[in-house]
Amino acid sequence: MPFGAQGPPGQGAADSPQAWYMSLPLITRCWFTACVSTTILSAVGMISPMTLYLDWSAILFKFQIWRVVTNFCFLGKFGWPFIMNLIFMVQYSKTLEKDFNGSASDFLWCLIMGGALLCGINHVTGMMLPFLTIPLIFMTVWIWSRKHPNVQMSVFGLFNITSVHFPIFLLVLTMLMGGSPVQNIMGYFVGHVYWFLKEVHPTTKDHRFFSAPSFLKRLVEDQPLEHTPGYGGAVRRGGAPPWGGRGAAGQQQQQQQEPPAVPEAFQPFEDKDTD
Repeated sequence: MPFGAQGPPGQGAADSPQAWYMSLPLITRCWFTACVSTTILSAVGMISPMTLYLDWSAILFKFQIWRVVTNFCFLGKFGWPFIMNLIFMVQYSKTLEKDFNGSASDFLWCLIMGGALLCGINHVTGMMLPFLTIPLIFMTVWIWSRKHPNVQMSVFGLFNITSVHFPIFLLVLTMLMGGSPVQNIMGYFVGHVYWFLKEVHPTTKDHRFFSAPSFLKRLVEDQPLEHTPGYGGAVRRGGAPPWGGRGAAGQQQQQQQEPPAVPEAFQPFEDKDTD
């Protein structure tokens, strides 16, 4: 990968593509699946991107509610830009999701709030971008860089920069390659608003508004990090998953009815960042 965080070695590469896929945190895995699925279905002609983009008239008057979600889950046709954007999405979404200590619902709530603000900016400014997947990806990059400002990033193996400067480097790189910086800036702005209000501003810092509503917590499985799907199935906090768990870890969780303590290796990774 052209951009990599330097740090202590982690668990190493997955044994197979399936193991890698199942080891992704829940929300990142779902987002990755949605982005790949929409591109494949579009490529084979089963769906049209025209049915996925953000169209408020279709949402409000034709009740095509799915557009509110699908406009964040399409990265265009297969090609190098698709691959790079998908790598960025997986890399920084999964590392940021780990910062939520297995609370998939809180991370999803973060994406929902960011997506809502992106939709508002897109409409108010009149830019009317049809898809907001890339700004949402850049939002995760910005928040991650603020939460872990001192990680050393290797750029093409040529030189290192600290992670706090990484978003600016991506902005410059986009412009040097002839692209528009608008989507970068949108994502960075929304990411900074979220990070500043949640982590910095004394009045709003750690406010319960940033915790997922109860209905979302009931809907989404929380995942203690030692029980990601690759290790036996997502585990709801305080009990076994409703489908009874899978694998040895899931069976042990069902018997004990309480998740074990998170091992040190899976704690938030300020000093152990490997992604």
